[in-house]
This record gives sequence, structure tokens and C-alpha cells, in this order.
Amino acid sequence: MDLTVINANLWDGDGDTPQPRDLHVRGGRVHAAEAIHAKELDVGGRVVTPGFVDAHIHLLLAGESLMHLDLSEIKSRDSFEAAIEGAHESLPEGRWLIATGWNHTQWGGQCLPDRTWLRAAGDRPVVCWRCDWHSVVVNDAVLRLLDLDSPAAVQEHIVRDGCGDVSGVMVESAAWELVNPVIPPLPAAARDEALSRAIDVMLHHGVTGARSMEYRKDIELHFLPISHSVVPRLSLVQLDRTLPLDTAWRHEAAWTDRMFLSGCKAFFDGTLGSRTARLRKPYSDDPTSHGVWLELALSNQDEAWCKAVVDSGLAPVIHAIGDAAVGRALYVLRDVPDELRPTVEHAEVVAAEDLAVMSGMRMSVQPTHRAEDAAMAPARLGERARCVLPLRDMQEAGARLSFGTDWPIVPIDPLATLRAAILGTDANGQPFFDDQRLTPVEAIRASTTDAAEACGFEAGLRRGHAANFLVWSGDPFTDISTASVQATYIDGKLVSGHIPTEPRSVS
Repeated sequence: MDLTVINANLWDGDGDTPQPRDLHVRGGRVHAAEAIHAKELDVGGRVVTPGFVDAHIHLLLAGESLMHLDLSEIKSRDSFEAAIEGAHESLPEGRWLIATGWNHTQWGGQCLPDRTWLRAAGDRPVVCWRCDWHSVVVNDAVLRLLDLDSPAAVQEHIVRDGCGDVSGVMVESAAWELVNPVIPPLPAAARDEALSRAIDVMLHHGVTGARSMEYRKDIELHFLPISHSVVPRLSLVQLDRTLPLDTAWRHEAAWTDRMFLSGCKAFFDGTLGSRTARLRKPYSDDPTSHGVWLELALSNQDEAWCKAVVDSGLAPVIHAIGDAAVGRALYVLRDVPDELRPTVEHAEVVAAEDLAVMSGMRMSVQPTHRAEDAAMAPARLGERARCVLPLRDMQEAGARLSFGTDWPIVPIDPLATLRAAILGTDANGQPFFDDQRLTPVEAIRASTTDAAEACGFEAGLRRGHAANFLVWSGDPFTDISTASVQATYIDGKLVSGHIPTEPRSVS
């Protein structure tokens, strides 16, 4: 549909403030002049910006999580056990109980759940993922299915109690290599429905494009069949990372300008919440531990992997959370051609020496993680707590910031992302080293045009680019606390929300 948006305060991705300007759309793209038969949309002086782009998401996993028990609001053992009991009673016989979202810092951080917390489910297999998906607690019914006589590298990630017995908690490789393979997958039709629901949630929150981390088999089974019909843009990153790396399959795939494979991802370490992020100095609350190296970094195959990804013409994408892992990722990516758009993902603990080599590097970060991790940072890191995602320092060091949510690790809420970055607060709204906050325009760029560039999308509402835009209620450039997205347009078509004035034909 051809469209002319009038009475808009337009920020097209350039400049520091919105300007009174009309936006012309022809054939779904931004045009310099109004089409003869365009419809007119009067937005009544509202701010119009490019659509949000989420630079780090797990779309299929997020959709599946919508179908599981949500433990994200649990704040005690009693409420945890009650939630398990309620879910068990509601499920048909033979169905596994899968839950996500628990966070032991919400009940003080001293006590992990264990298999005894799951007794209310009886013999039903129960799998409960921590909010970061790097730890899981399972019950006896699942433990009986696992090969607990696993290699030493996996054994060390099987948590045991004070008597040396298996607690039911599995961390990192134990979670991925022991637990994941025994969980029955949802039927293919249910996974398709999960993906569809996740995309609907994206659009509801004003996200017009995203970079999603997915396994090859899932890309082929669930993403490629919708490559011509999917509404938002999707830049996919392949999670398979075993060497030798297989990316040749992508040349036979039916990619479109709406969906394409842009990179491959490796994990260098774990997370702060699971105390597996790799640090240069030990954890303040566990002086015996620096965290862990994972997978390719552990086997010193990280540079060989990076070369294989580059040789395939894709972007190396590296999960690195602790400062040791961030430094190593920056070193591995140092000579990757810029046009491939390599990124360091998360960078939650950044040492001063790494700021010095960060200029020009794409850092795909999640301010909501910063806000959530603020609660544990002083205990985990001591005086290094101020190094938790230092956005201002990274910006001034010349890093190219792009924002994402990491959904379903945290909810997909770009407004929460912006507020965390602009206000410099923790999850409870209290200041957390608020000298590290960004200006509104810096944060909005990182959530729109800069995130789009990192994903390989057209960036900004510039001539010839896709007309993906948001109509705001309130002005995010002056008061992010009260501003919200009123309507979302992709290719000039309304996909979510509404504004009071409906488009009308003009002659």
C-alpha cells in the first residue's frame, strides 16, 4: 500500500532529534515524494521512528517457552513447589513437565533448587531451566534416564550435595549434553505454532526485525518454510558449532530478503547467574573459581572455528560474558573483515584493558541483563560490579553497540531495554552506576538503526529502504519513562496496535 504519513515528528535514523516531516511510502519502501493514489495517515504530531530491531533473540525457544510453566516470579521454595504441584495436576498422564525462568537470586541466592523441590510431580519427568538456560534442575524420573558416568569435562558440571550425591542440578555441558537429548521434542506442528506465536509477540512489542540464534535442523524444518511469508525480517545465526563446520547447506536454501543466514555462533563461557562466566580474577563470593571456558575455547579451537566461519562468508558471533571471555573474543575477532559484521554477544563484564581495543567492534548487548544482574553483581564481583556492561565507557571507546533482549532469557521488551540504558537503573528502578547510562538518541540508535546494521538489514527510514516504523505515544527522546509504542508498521502496513486517526484516501 502507498502511504503518506503526515503531521509526524520524524526521526529517520539521522540527527539527534525528531523533525516535523512527512513520510512517503511507495510499494512498501520509503520514497522522496507522495504517490498519486497514496492513503494519508495523520499521526497528530506523534513521534515516528524506525522499528525496533532485536539483535539477539532465540525465537523458536521463546515460542516454546510460552507453552511451558513460567517460574520467573517465584521467590521462595514453597511457591516453587506449589507451582510444580499445580502444573503436574493440570498435565495429562505421560506428558513431561517443562518449566523455565527460575532465578535463585530472587530468594536470596544462597540455595539452589534440587530434585527434592520437584517431589510433588511424582514419577512424571520434570525439567526446570534457570532463567539463563545455562543451569537446569531435574527430578529422579529424569536422572534415571541420564548417563551420569560421563566424561570428566561433563562430570564437573553435575552439581552434588554435601554428601556427594547428585542434587539434580546440571550446569553448562551437563545440562546441554546430558539433559537436553532426553527431553522429548514437541510435535512439529506444535513447534510451528510456537514460532508463529513468538513472531506475534515480536510484532506486539514493535520489533520489526531480529537476529535469531537457531540450530540448522530447526532452520530447515521450521524457518525456511515461511521464508517468503514471514512478516518481520529475520537474520539467522547457526548454533551448530562442532568442527568441521558445515555451512554448505545454506547455498541450497530458499532465502529471501526477509530471511537469511548471516552468521555462526560459538560459546566461550557461561553466565554470571550460574557462576560460569569466565573471569580474569576469581569470583568474590567463590575465590576458588574463575568460571569456566566452554566448548571451542576450552579445546583451543576457537581461532580455527573463526577462520572456518569467515571462509564460509558468514559472521563469527561469540557468546562472551566474563571479562576473560570478552577479551578472548575481541582477540579472535580482531582481523575479521568488517563487512561480515562479526559481533561479541553480551559482554556483561568488561575490563579496562578491553575498552582500549574495542573501537570499531560490534558489541551486541542487552541492557536488561545489566539491570537484572545488578542484584548479584556486588556479591559475585565485589568492586568489579561497576564493570557490568559499562555502556558509557563502551560508547566512548568507540564500540558499535546494538541492543537486543536475549528472549526468552528475559522478556522481549524493547522499552525495558531503552529504560535500562537511558536511566541506568537496576530491575527495581534504583540507580546502578548510572554514570554509565546512554543518552536517549544513543540508546534509540542501538535499538533501531545500529541493531539493523549489525543484523544485515537496511538501517533507518532512508529513501529506498523498507518502510518499517513505529508511531509513539509520548516522546522517547525526552521522557522514556512514559513513552510507549502505539502502532507498528512493516513495509508501510499496520501489523500491530492502532492510532485514533484511520488512513483516508486523498486525490
